[in-house]
Amino acid sequence: MQFSMGGQEALAANCEQIIQLAPVSIMHIDAEGVITFVNDWHLVNFARGKRDRDFFLGRKLKDLPGITSSSMGGEIDRILSGETVHLEAVYVDACSGGQSAYQNIRGIPVMESGRVTGGIIIREDVTKIVLAQQLLAENQAIFKALLDATLDSIILSDVDGYILVLNEEAARRRGQTVDALMGASLYRHMPLKQAATRRDKLREAVARNAIVGYEERYGETCYQVSICPIADASGQVLYVASYSRDITTLKETEHQLRRERELAFSASQAKSQFLGNITHELRTPLNGIMGAAQLALQEAAGGEERELWEIVEDSGKRLLSIVNNVLELADIDAAAIEPVLATFSVAEVLGSLSRSYGVRAKVRDVQFLTRLDPRIPERLVGDVFRLRQILSNLVDNALKCTKSGTIEVRAKLIRSERLKFSAQYRTLLFQVRDTGIGIAKELHGKIFEDFELAEHYLTKRVSGAGLGLSIAKHLVQLLGGRIWVKSAPGKGSTFYFAAPFSLPDFECRDQSVVYVSEDPVFSPEEYTVLLVEDERINRLTTGRALSRLGYNVLEAINGQEALQTLSREQADIILMDIQMPVMDGIECTHHIRHGEVPGLSKRIPVVALTAYASEKDRERFLRLGMNDYLAKPHSIDQLAEVLEANLKQAGRASPLGPRL
Repeated sequence: MQFSMGGQEALAANCEQIIQLAPVSIMHIDAEGVITFVNDWHLVNFARGKRDRDFFLGRKLKDLPGITSSSMGGEIDRILSGETVHLEAVYVDACSGGQSAYQNIRGIPVMESGRVTGGIIIREDVTKIVLAQQLLAENQAIFKALLDATLDSIILSDVDGYILVLNEEAARRRGQTVDALMGASLYRHMPLKQAATRRDKLREAVARNAIVGYEERYGETCYQVSICPIADASGQVLYVASYSRDITTLKETEHQLRRERELAFSASQAKSQFLGNITHELRTPLNGIMGAAQLALQEAAGGEERELWEIVEDSGKRLLSIVNNVLELADIDAAAIEPVLATFSVAEVLGSLSRSYGVRAKVRDVQFLTRLDPRIPERLVGDVFRLRQILSNLVDNALKCTKSGTIEVRAKLIRSERLKFSAQYRTLLFQVRDTGIGIAKELHGKIFEDFELAEHYLTKRVSGAGLGLSIAKHLVQLLGGRIWVKSAPGKGSTFYFAAPFSLPDFECRDQSVVYVSEDPVFSPEEYTVLLVEDERINRLTTGRALSRLGYNVLEAINGQEALQTLSREQADIILMDIQMPVMDGIECTHHIRHGEVPGLSKRIPVVALTAYASEKDRERFLRLGMNDYLAKPHSIDQLAEVLEANLKQAGRASPLGPRL
């Protein structure tokens, strides 16, 4: 191709323009290293307008600040000796404009007839690129440090399972290095079974675009694996992050805790069973003692004999109270009690409490008072049986600790910040205050623990097993409240407990059973009671009590003899002991309810007469087909109430009247 003179001039002009504006510094030096040309871009960007072209032209390149600071003098000599020089990311302290920079430098010798006549020096400012690379390297180092700082295995892969990033722990578990696993398959160093599961879970995570977690086992080692899909803005999953944590120790701890919990539960069950059995064995002779005492008191004329029988009866009641507390504690430990809701009156509860304890307090020269906040609704809904039990335990404790002075029970309506409930609830604060011996401050928390006393057991002035306050605390918590005490030695004590109760329009089920007779014409002489009891003493005392009440009495010593008696004799109601030899009371009741006794209605009332006295036992006996339940020991009045109530109920249920 040939160019005209004008065309050559135009091409030369274009080339010069390109050289002047090219985004690099371009200089030409002669054979002595003197600058003969510098382009405009260098003046604008490297010199930054601080140096004009005249400053550079005629000056040796080696004398420029940037060349001097970067120790490039030797490289200039190499260029003038005929070598091509190419240097990358050379740091220059001070460019022509005074700034520091990173440069890529290329030097090309200019040859004429085999002789070096000069050189072209091209310098490119790569500061931004170098800094970006340094920042990237720093970030990568930080990222790697973060990955390696955890004991978890972390792997980033594509959706097909090929590894893109992993940490040292992931490589260590596979017996490889990080570099060796880059680009390898995630499943390559896994056992076949685990690899198949991991592949399925990864596909599931990708398909659902959701985290998938599962446990992965290798022999005795267990890992918690989480597979997390990483999607783009459109929701398409591009990568998958797999996290694997060694939870072997955690699993072992969980197993140990589970085993210890099972052992503790078994121990608690065994303790509850033991307490239930021992209280049963205590109640059986107590029933005989108290029954005999009641019968003897009815016949005793007075004097020393009556006083002795009263001591027997009072001691029996005290022992029964301890037995009841032990049984209650066993039920609490076994979580066998639940609140039973009923409508009640707080005024009636306090009135009953006053009648029960007023006489006892007067005998001890103690004034017993009750006070009721008039703002308390007339009727509330709650577990009135447990409320009475809490108050009774607190008053019993006050009576034991108060030799003279006053015991006061107060009920007050409060707004409690610590016991917040819905609008249909009201929070009541009960106070039981006495002027007794008081309790040291350091013992305020201790006295609510099981079997704990406020005095040393060898020097204590007050009798007790340390159960009353403990049971009160458990029952208050059962009602959703809390209990505390304020007391000081010699200044008396005030026990407080707050609990919520609902208004009557709140739906509840009333499960209370009250034995009340308003029928003056009820005649026990018209009814025959079969008493099934293997203990001779209990059979004797209960039989005599029934005769005193006017009932006709049949007796049997076990369930088998009871069935034989019922096949021959007519009975209207059965008092059935539970634990008996040959045939127990439950099996006997089972035969009766299935109509296996000729001539006997299978709906005949059966009352469990037993030393198993917990609420759980009562529910169990009723569920097994018995009509009612009377715990040993019991009073003659309680026996009369239970018999009358069940005979009347049977009479109303039968179209033929009371006789069955």
